[in-house]
Amino acid sequence: MKKQVQHRQSIDLARFCAAFGVVFSHAFPTTEDWVGHLSVGLFLILTAFLAMQSMQRAGGRYGFVARAQKLVVPWLLWSAFFRVVDLVVSDTADRFILLENPWTLLIGSSIHLWFLPFIMGAMAFVQPVGRQINSPARLIRACAGLVALSVPFFWAHDRLGLPEPLPQWLIALPVYLLGLLMGIAQAMGRPLPTLAAAAGMSLVAYIVTGGAPWFFTPLAAVLVFEVLWRLPMQARFLPALGQAAFGIYLLHPFMMLVVYKLFGSGVAPMFSAVAAFLMSWAGVVVARKIPLVARLM
Repeated sequence: MKKQVQHRQSIDLARFCAAFGVVFSHAFPTTEDWVGHLSVGLFLILTAFLAMQSMQRAGGRYGFVARAQKLVVPWLLWSAFFRVVDLVVSDTADRFILLENPWTLLIGSSIHLWFLPFIMGAMAFVQPVGRQINSPARLIRACAGLVALSVPFFWAHDRLGLPEPLPQWLIALPVYLLGLLMGIAQAMGRPLPTLAAAAGMSLVAYIVTGGAPWFFTPLAAVLVFEVLWRLPMQARFLPALGQAAFGIYLLHPFMMLVVYKLFGSGVAPMFSAVAAFLMSWAGVVVARKIPLVARLM
């Protein structure tokens, strides 16, 4: 029998911390980045987990088309916004060539926007997964199948040199599916199969990539989630933190440019990370008070 679906405010804190991790990683760009990979992995787990909880609360229904349509306008407007920002700050001769790279239609002029079209498509898996994985035996088989699925996905990400955002999607989809299975596992009171799947996925990533910096992402994101999920946290401000997280993710590249403009390109990375995060947070709080703008966050 499934446990009653409930919201835990520690998850709101997790979303907020994941948003800071993304900002932090962009202030400290490095090929050995692990904070950013963990933060995005946690974002994916949380997004999928909460989607599965939403379906469970709705009695097995999840209208992904209507939900995806709600993201179209934010995606297009944020893409347009960052395109304008790019035109203003860039001095390259080809900045006015809109379709020099057709893949930019999926990511805008800022790569972090890959998340929006990805989520629009990934939502299609919520209802089928939630309805089909309805027993502990099926959960175990699904977890094993997900580990097997991650082999070609992680290999293609590492070896094929695909254009963005395909490399991001190839990592993101298995992790997102893991988050869906975690939502089912938590409702069944059986978290161990998904924990084992996360460990298997990280092992696969290590083997097929030769130890790429992101190989630990599935397991680390699940472990962080499991720890936070069990924290008995209750505070009136926590839901507001969770609601601001995705807006911070969307807005922070612009605020980082503002920080560099105000303090110079030589500003200390930690200062730029904290300042951009706080400015993004403040921008989201203000924007959410404006009805027409709030839906973009």
